[in-house]
Amino acid sequence: MTDTRHEHMTALPPETANGHRGGLVKGLMGGALIGTAAGVLFAPRIYAALRAVRRQVTEAAVGAGNAVGDDLRQTGRGVYGKALSMVIRGAEDVKERATEAQAELAQRAARTHTGS
Repeated sequence: MTDTRHEHMTALPPETANGHRGGLVKGLMGGALIGTAAGVLFAPRIYAALRAVRRQVTEAAVGAGNAVGDDLRQTGRGVYGKALSMVIRGAEDVKERATEAQAELAQRAARTHTGS
């Protein structure tokens, strides 16, 4: 028994092989043309979508910047208020000590004049 399956298999004739290559080239060219046409047709939509996304990102960044700015202003005001309170307390303390020192000097001067 001979295997007849192998007897029917032969190499493709050269014109058939070239036909497949031609079909591949035609398919690639057709795909390139369709892709170019789709790009030209959809480019304005894509550009508009990208502009919309860019606008949204810009608005979000501005909003975040404003929020951060507001937080910093509020924090700055709080720090300024605390610092001002400390300066005022310090100034009052210095004034009190200066008044006490002045009174003590006046007492010493009075003792010196009465004791002489």
